[in-house]
Amino acid sequence: MITAVTKLLINIIHCETFLALYIHDRSRDNRKNQFQLVNRRFMSWAVFFMNGNKITRLAVQKKNPKRINVYLDGNFAFGLYRDTAAWLEIGQVLTDEKINELLATDKKNEVMLKAVDFISYKARTSQETRIKLRKAGYDENLIEKTLEQLSENGLLNDKEYAVQWVEDRQYLKPRSRRMLTYELRKKGISDEMIQSAVENVDDYQSALEIAEKRLYRYDGLSKFEFRNKLGNYLAGKGYSFDVISETTQKLWDQINTPTD
Repeated sequence: MITAVTKLLINIIHCETFLALYIHDRSRDNRKNQFQLVNRRFMSWAVFFMNGNKITRLAVQKKNPKRINVYLDGNFAFGLYRDTAAWLEIGQVLTDEKINELLATDKKNEVMLKAVDFISYKARTSQETRIKLRKAGYDENLIEKTLEQLSENGLLNDKEYAVQWVEDRQYLKPRSRRMLTYELRKKGISDEMIQSAVENVDDYQSALEIAEKRLYRYDGLSKFEFRNKLGNYLAGKGYSFDVISETTQKLWDQINTPTD
């Protein structure tokens, strides 16, 4: 690779050679010839160092076929994802700037693939994905750019996630608006999105539905025991005292009302 140090060495060689030749022969005509000679020598040195970044081999990695090993001058230099390395060819000479650009692009691809893999198994929130990428040690700015791109492409949508979460909960494991709000906050959903998602949740109705499914457990209990056990269960689902009191009383009256 052509580093800043290498470039400095080329300049020093150029200057020192020119100075030596200048002192050796100060004649006007010879100075022109010597200057041309120095320039030719300088160009030969430049070509030598440029060839130090020549691609001599491109090989698919055995453990990860999605990545390509890049060899410069016969030695392994770095690995790239296929998309990043698609335009590379054997014999091509890479500048330092191009190598840095390739590595930066490859890192972006790596973070994106990591994020896409994480959200492919099930729906995730932006915060969940952010935490996953942070644990992997990626740069914060790169993480945020990746999340932004995923959101723009519709692969991350916290608002839809919140709505779907509430619907699934109410169908499979009903719970109070307060409990749903708590769960969504833990997942990094904004309060505005949460309020929109839970606005149609009826605590009285959902508490009555899940309590009715457990009535067989409390058969034969006294009113005190009935209210205590059912009340504790509903409290664990996040329901308020008022909702619990009304639900337990309604169901107690229901199971103790004589039938004709």
